[in-house]
Amino acid sequence: MVVRGQHRTIERRLLPPRRSDIERRVGERRLELISLEEERRDQAERRQATDRRQPAGRRQGGVARGAKLVVLVVSDHDDEARRVRDLLEGVAPDRFGVAAAAPQASLARLARGGVDVVLLAMSLSARRGFATFTELRARAPDVPFLFLSDSQDERHGLAAVRAGAQDFLVKGDLDGERLARALRHAIERNRLHAALLDLALVDELTGLYNLRGFLTLATRDQQVARRGDETLLVAFADLDDLKRVNDTAGHAAGDRALRDTALVLRQTFRDADLVARIGGDEYAVLVRHAGPESAGVLADRLRRQVREFNRRAARPYQLSISLGFAAHKASTLDSVAGLLERADRALYRDKRRKQDET
Repeated sequence: MVVRGQHRTIERRLLPPRRSDIERRVGERRLELISLEEERRDQAERRQATDRRQPAGRRQGGVARGAKLVVLVVSDHDDEARRVRDLLEGVAPDRFGVAAAAPQASLARLARGGVDVVLLAMSLSARRGFATFTELRARAPDVPFLFLSDSQDERHGLAAVRAGAQDFLVKGDLDGERLARALRHAIERNRLHAALLDLALVDELTGLYNLRGFLTLATRDQQVARRGDETLLVAFADLDDLKRVNDTAGHAAGDRALRDTALVLRQTFRDADLVARIGGDEYAVLVRHAGPESAGVLADRLRRQVREFNRRAARPYQLSISLGFAAHKASTLDSVAGLLERADRALYRDKRRKQDET
């Protein structure tokens, strides 16, 4: 159980990575769904499971061996893409493909997918360059970005890297070899960064976010929701009678019950919602754009999902999940951690109600 009164302290201790608000989807897009079939089929079905939350802008399944790496050049000038294409064809004609998009069309192009790296050939001295960069990273958080600029001002390069760019390239210093190497290195560094992020923010047993991941990314969501005057809803869920499952069926069955709970929650909530296992038998979900009926609708949906799971799964236990909700306008919310505390108290009211009914 998350100790009441400690959420706010935990949240202050976190040092969130320099990532855009929508980048919280990255880790969840790597999560593995656990099958509802018998235990003997779990391993095979995990291998066959599709990546449920593949990020926009990234091709499904990664880059096939021998396939070209697609470089999206974002610029107001057509000759920038031609120059990049000429440089790369001179040193690695079979390794890279180049696509071009104007800044205003780049979001739509990136959303179509199939892009491995973005090269922003825009001025860093203009506000528009950073604005475009921020929007694109929000749309495709797991795609690496590099800036290509006329400026040799080191301050611009440092500002780009601090904002999340993989590298800052100066046109006058660039040749085909340097460009190809910078692109390859940016892709590999980005993959390593994503793997390390998962280790820090993801729960190993269920594949959901852990408490650190939830508070880090939910705080970013709060900032975005505040600008849009949205209502945030936090659900606090608890797997009932985990100790009994461990005592009667063994700890392996208890672990499986925790994974089953993660699966049912993922099926209950939307892909856009942030789902986490925050410790032991406890889970939390952050829902944006919540309405007055959201809590009731979600509670009903969870009950249906649990009934359907128990009917189909043939486990040595019956899954039971208690649920508490708390909602608040993001514009007047002190912290997501405080909202989580309120949902925790609502959860205990739900558990007491269940006990009174038995």
